[in-house]
Amino acid sequence: MERDYAKKPLTADELRDIFGGHEPRDFLNPKSPAFKATGLDASKLSAEQAIKLMAEEPRVIKRPLTVAGKRLVAGFDKEALRKAFA
Repeated sequence: MERDYAKKPLTADELRDIFGGHEPRDFLNPKSPAFKATGLDASKLSAEQAIKLMAEEPRVIKRPLTVAGKRLVAGFDKEALRKAFA
């Protein structure tokens, strides 16, 4: 299923489910204008703060987020996507 989370943002609970055992801060895009506008330092955010930020401002999430079974890929990493769908 495809979802445009700019139009229909993910909730904090949905993000927690998606990230599961993954580190949420790894899915922040600190280079995005939206993240830069926050003035925050990604390395100083807790996992829960990162999730709340992503729920409030979905443009700070690395895109796309691809979920394939238990695999989660952020961005256009062709090799990671190939492995996720192998």
